[in-house]
Amino acid sequence: MAKKASIYSTLVLIVVAGLFAGGYLLMNRRSRMECGFCRRQINAKAHVVAEVGGRRRDVCCTHCAVTEARQEKKSLRLIAVTDYPTGKLVSPEGAWFVEDSRVIACQHDMSKMDESKHMEQLAFDRCSPGTFAFSDRKAAEAFVDQNGGVLRSLPEVLAEAEQQ
Repeated sequence: MAKKASIYSTLVLIVVAGLFAGGYLLMNRRSRMECGFCRRQINAKAHVVAEVGGRRRDVCCTHCAVTEARQEKKSLRLIAVTDYPTGKLVSPEGAWFVEDSRVIACQHDMSKMDESKHMEQLAFDRCSPGTFAFSDRKAAEAFVDQNGGVLRSLPEVLAEAEQQ
């Protein structure tokens, strides 16, 4: 009888451990698919790995990370940014950033509902205007020529996070 109880206990522990591991993997996968700040789906061409106030997150775009740092009055460190043309993660130190272009990084319907369930137009969007990273300055300049915007260096982008 004690042997059966021992076998059942072991099986229960294995099942519980499996459920725990599966849940952990699912949550970890999900956190890479949605922004750690605004919970929007991460655009593969605008993905950023950022640290705001010492907490590392996968973020939908550079502008969202800048907005979070500014709102929380915490330091911002960009760990990796996605090169817009190639979709590859690159070091932010050598990247060029385009802000205020006509291209939208994060897709959403720009509306919200009030208390009485009436639609209101969204007045503020933490991800707009989008900020895109480029590993090559000429590619960034060509993007600005086609889509508008302003070319910025990493120090200029980080300075925006410190503005009040």
